[in-house]
Amino acid sequence: MHIGIFVIMAGRGAGGPETYDHSLVRQLAQLDQETEYTIFCFNQRAANSFRVNQPNFHYRLLPGLVRPISMTLGLPWAMTNSGIDLMHATLMPPPWSPKRYVFTLHCSSMFMHPEQIPPMIRWRLQALVYAGVHQAKHVFCVSQNVLDLTAEHYKIPRDRMSVLYNGVGEHFRPFDSTERAPYLKRWGIHGKYLLFAGRFEQRKNVPRILEAFHIYRNEIDKDVKLVLAGNKTWAKTEVESTIERLGLAPYLILPGHIANEHLPALYSGAEMLVFPSLWEGFGLPVLEAMACGTPVLTSNLSSLPEIAGGAAVLVDPYSMSSIVDGMKRIAEDESLRAQLRAAGFERVRYFTWQANAQRTLQVYRQFAGGR
Repeated sequence: MHIGIFVIMAGRGAGGPETYDHSLVRQLAQLDQETEYTIFCFNQRAANSFRVNQPNFHYRLLPGLVRPISMTLGLPWAMTNSGIDLMHATLMPPPWSPKRYVFTLHCSSMFMHPEQIPPMIRWRLQALVYAGVHQAKHVFCVSQNVLDLTAEHYKIPRDRMSVLYNGVGEHFRPFDSTERAPYLKRWGIHGKYLLFAGRFEQRKNVPRILEAFHIYRNEIDKDVKLVLAGNKTWAKTEVESTIERLGLAPYLILPGHIANEHLPALYSGAEMLVFPSLWEGFGLPVLEAMACGTPVLTSNLSSLPEIAGGAAVLVDPYSMSSIVDGMKRIAEDESLRAQLRAAGFERVRYFTWQANAQRTLQVYRQFAGGR
């Protein structure tokens, strides 16, 4: 059996999708030393980022300097000439494929809330997802919420889909003050802080997080700061204007993208994770924070109640008062903080990358033979 895996986000500091690519490939390498794997990458940086060097894993760089051309022409050509039996598109499928493939669908926002995505990106995503869900032999959905909405929207038979949850890396655990101190010093973090982890996208609701923090700081704790950890994207203009309007710059820390292996130190030192997204397909930061013993505030919409599983404070992400009240509850109720910490440790036990890779490998074996 020869499996191709097409990765887009590896090596780009791209948060959840990049974590998925790395975690899947690394777990498959541990589970399976017999199957041949070819990882299709856009560049050498992506190939190097996996740090998997064993005889049955190979890396193939796609021709073409422009990603759309690489996907449209370079990827099908490479698939044809590589001898693979099945391809796995881990984020987006190619516009057309000469080989059968399976597809992982990470989010439903491109068809449920297209207004949250810039038009040029939105149209491309919608076209590729439409092709993927109709042409793939099997569609992995990262939550039941994504599966249900996708099946209804595209009228896809549910027997061609399955829920396959993301995992939490084993390195996510509580770091004590001594362990996390050198990391926090590097990022310029001193004293108490609240944390948001994620890219600056409209669906991440960062302007409302800033508004809520402004109220929280004035009413609850004037000494606390807010750490916004993640790459700035198309929503940065609104975020920056909100910071300027509220005069929040002295109370914010923006370390940019934090490498996945360093995130436990960041989570462990936070008073809480503030993650009231307007829409998520899964929401890895919720579980990563729980694994580090950090109380979580998140949204009552999309997949987030499903993933949090009762181990977080849920709020209406469109309501400023709901977000602020949730932050106050966590800050002022030590018993609640202890309950969230215990429930979070229990919740993350259900999400492992090993289980994800085992199920993925079963599907590979099911469809690689031509059925």
